[in-house]
Amino acid sequence: MKALADFIVSGRFQAILAASLSGVLAFLLPPWSTLLVYLGAAAIALVTLRLGPARGLQVLVPAMLLTGVFYQLAGIPALAIVITLLLLWLPCWIVSAVLWHSSSLARAMLSGAVLGVSVLVLVYGLYGDPGNWWYERLQQLVPALEESGLFTQERPAADLLQDLSRLLTGVVLASLSLSALCSVLLARWWQAMQVNPGGLRTDFNALRFGHKTGLLTLAIMVFAQFAGGAAGDMAAQAVMIILVPYLFAGLAVIHGLVAKTGRGRGWLIAAYIMLAILPQSALLLAGGGLLDTWIDFRRRFGGGDMKPAE
Repeated sequence: MKALADFIVSGRFQAILAASLSGVLAFLLPPWSTLLVYLGAAAIALVTLRLGPARGLQVLVPAMLLTGVFYQLAGIPALAIVITLLLLWLPCWIVSAVLWHSSSLARAMLSGAVLGVSVLVLVYGLYGDPGNWWYERLQQLVPALEESGLFTQERPAADLLQDLSRLLTGVVLASLSLSALCSVLLARWWQAMQVNPGGLRTDFNALRFGHKTGLLTLAIMVFAQFAGGAAGDMAAQAVMIILVPYLFAGLAVIHGLVAKTGRGRGWLIAAYIMLAILPQSALLLAGGGLLDTWIDFRRRFGGGDMKPAE
């Protein structure tokens, strides 16, 4: 992996080649799409972290355009490809630019959540409640779901899709935020291997958010619980996006405790296995990351003090 990182930062052409090749292969090799998209975004983030946001943008734009040209020449509409890459790569560049300026992993992660919530508010401001738009597109799944026999007259498939459509914008934005943060962490690992071995481990083990951020998160959660209509739906979706950084904070608690005490590696392995086979466990980890705002598990049970980012 270090050889790949060294190749990416060896020149602008090499970085553009790595990112655009990842973009092309991501759509040609569906089983590897997620990994390849992460690699392409991480290449852009690495250039940003090493050489600055301007140089990262000089890689992002040509790589995105080259990928689009390839698919256009192959007879595949390129506009959808370019828009998809923009949605995946641009947030990663923004988060890595914040990390480059602030040198704070916590602030960079919070910027990803702020970006996601801002897009959510923009969607509601420009188009109103997007739930109906999603439901119209999900209706084609109703016959297949009803034929599956998993639904009854008391709980038809259409009702499930109606509930899902109300929250789907938030699900998509939370997924994009998660993707961007994973790519930035990969880039930060590459950077650490090149110039500061062990730097990512130190930063990640200390990841913790401050009281103001925690109180704001709780306020939005309470509002989502009791508000109705489009405002309540928007708040619930905002919570999904805001909890993404807390998922990493929850993992950081376990990593930090293991690093400080030298014990509990089984818990760390179990946490990743749960995330792989039981996605709902992400909420448990995010809840732990949120509680750490006030409890500070690593100080209480591992010794030392972690300085939070507001």
